[in-house]
Amino acid sequence: MKSITIIACLLLGAASFAQNTFGDIIGTFTEKNGSTIPDAVIFTTRADQKYVTKTDLDGRFRLSAVPAGKYTIFCVGIMDTTEMPGIEVLPDGITNCGFIKESEMIDDVFVYAKPIDIYSSPIDKITAKEIKYMPTKFSIVDMITSTTSDVKKTSDGDLVFRGARKGDVIMYIDGVKMTEVQNVPSSSIGYVMVYSGAIPAKYGDTNGGVIVMETLSYFDLLREWENR
Repeated sequence: MKSITIIACLLLGAASFAQNTFGDIIGTFTEKNGSTIPDAVIFTTRADQKYVTKTDLDGRFRLSAVPAGKYTIFCVGIMDTTEMPGIEVLPDGITNCGFIKESEMIDDVFVYAKPIDIYSSPIDKITAKEIKYMPTKFSIVDMITSTTSDVKKTSDGDLVFRGARKGDVIMYIDGVKMTEVQNVPSSSIGYVMVYSGAIPAKYGDTNGGVIVMETLSYFDLLREWENR
């Protein structure tokens, strides 16, 4: 009975971590002439879940606690609903869409505003788009060391974070904790985040660093196919 209780607690802990990979989406919704649109409905969806908010008096909005992944943002304006595809949300990050203008119809073709790729979080991030063109994409160790100067590679292939002990690193792959750095096929990686300082408590106790990797989900692949 005791063993069953322990296993159940571990599974609940893993599920809780997996559900904590959230980020926020912010932006400002305006009319075609630049006037902001207050009280407009802003929403996005993931499977059967819908995330909804409204703009304030200055047209600003914030979609909070959105699971990491790629989304299409829908802005319900005065004349039409504007869609902004390809918005990427990273855990513990804030994706800034900038100013979104109501869609304009030109010769039966919709013209949409383009997002601003800004992420606000105290970590180094490597997105799937960046990984695709990296010469080091076949080695997660080389990929990380080529991205940030806070992490060094030792002669035997271990990682050193800001002078910490060699190999003092925790890695999470889709919420599963690893004590060693694991290689994953680059084509299946959604993003990699490297915490070399100010590590959130939820990632465990380490004096070195934390690597958080999320692989591409069915919904990510579906959205990528739809956007093509």
